Amino acid sequence: MKKNFLFITLLIPMLIFCAKPQQTNDDSNDGGDNNSQEESYRDPVFERNPADPADEILTELPPEIKDGDIVQVTRDYIEKFLTEVKYEDGDFSGTRIYDYPGGYNDKNATELGPVTNADKPALYTIRWSEDASAGDLTLTLKDGDWSRDYKIASGESSQIITNLRPNASYTYVVTGSSGKEMTHGSFTTTGSIHQCFFPWNVRNCRDLGGWKTYDGKTVKYRKIYRGGRMEGSTMSPEGRQEILAEGIKAQLDLRGKSDMLHWGVLGKDSPFANPCIEQGGYTMLGADKGKTKQCFDFTLNCLKENKPVYFHCSLGRDRTGTFAALVLGILGVPEGDITQEYELSYFAPVGWSIAYSEKNKYFKNTRLTDIKSVVNYFKQKGESTDRFDVCVEKYLLWIGVPQADIDEFRRLMLD
Repeated sequence: MKKNFLFITLLIPMLIFCAKPQQTNDDSNDGGDNNSQEESYRDPVFERNPADPADEILTELPPEIKDGDIVQVTRDYIEKFLTEVKYEDGDFSGTRIYDYPGGYNDKNATELGPVTNADKPALYTIRWSEDASAGDLTLTLKDGDWSRDYKIASGESSQIITNLRPNASYTYVVTGSSGKEMTHGSFTTTGSIHQCFFPWNVRNCRDLGGWKTYDGKTVKYRKIYRGGRMEGSTMSPEGRQEILAEGIKAQLDLRGKSDMLHWGVLGKDSPFANPCIEQGGYTMLGADKGKTKQCFDFTLNCLKENKPVYFHCSLGRDRTGTFAALVLGILGVPEGDITQEYELSYFAPVGWSIAYSEKNKYFKNTRLTDIKSVVNYFKQKGESTDRFDVCVEKYLLWIGVPQADIDEFRRLMLD
């Protein structure tokens, strides 16, 4: 009797698992058509992963922001690299990335490489005098038309803020449910890029905004984000709220059949696409050009609906870097800057900055190989005298993107 009971006990979970609807990897279901999303969406299952050895443990509050302050929001390691290094178009004679600390490479790495959080934005604290009689508190942070509220328990006297946009003018106010104002003020931010981090572990994430074009225009912030995988194993419920507060409303998953695929984790009303791409570089641009067109079409449609997009593969590096080169290239960002943006994955921790597999221990720079092949692929579509953005435009026309869509994409993305 005991043996039969044990057998049934083990069998029931297996039957339940097998009865669950499993997501298919069939290409017929991953084309980015959101009309079927209501039928295919499943609520995300958040599973806390083991503590990341590269994660920050705060022993004290970050630096305080006071009224009138000017603060740098891009991490020092990345800011130094971006301000001191300038690659010219067509120059693949070398790389400067190994000259800068904060990343993983075989010149200064230990067995697992140095612990770094350079891919995470700076943290700051807003403080006020404790007063439990004020009731529950709300910190409202504003940057132009963007704003978010932090809900804070009664009696607290500080709030950590992060994911701040560079070159912005913020205002803040803390009010209690009683109506009492606890503090208010404003501050400005500096920095080269808008970094983001969403707990538990959505890493290697950055906004593509802020880059300058050949014609002196600026790519708009809070429109298109790139990064590492965003799924139940890397994102907590708190992280999901941070993503939504940032304003991200759509997810483009570039991973292929060899990866664990997930339905969108932002909610059933958020656009989600998974064209199922196995490799980045010239394979993604050539053999998979139809899927690359799907990525562009999906992104443009989301922008038309004012739904900022987060796109990612597994590490946020090769497939993600290929699509980022296309996006920045068609907007007119210089070729040299695009290859430098690609290198920023160096500053992510082990598991994100590595080149080819999650078993590798050290960063292997691919500016001189992978992103070079992407750049050269685009250039093959143009004339030798064409500027890089013209070559990317000719590539998009070649894969079937109408000129009107290219023009609309630029209109929506450039200041």
